[in-house]
Amino acid sequence: MVGIACFERKLFVYTGQSNLSSKFRSRISWREKLEGIKEPGIVDIPSKMQKRFGKGKMLIPKPLDIDALIRKVPEGKLITQSQIREKLAKDFKVNVACHLTTGIFL
Repeated sequence: MVGIACFERKLFVYTGQSNLSSKFRSRISWREKLEGIKEPGIVDIPSKMQKRFGKGKMLIPKPLDIDALIRKVPEGKLITQSQIREKLAKDFKVNVACHLTTGIFL
């Protein structure tokens, strides 16, 4: 299919093939991205978050840790993001798990 369009005094010819999909295509797969992070980060709780969480250590979880924890939940049962963060913090012996990265990886 061939089409012709005029936009802002410029003539465009549409041939049915688009370079748009290749423009946004990632060079690595989502699975490689998921497995790319090897170690979870353990950092001091940032000063802006200390009012909410207190002083101590914070876990920046890996996507695979969250994935593994979710897969352990029996079918038909519910687990909240707060429960996931509490379990991760307990497993890694830190005060809290980062609520932002946990939410992103869900």
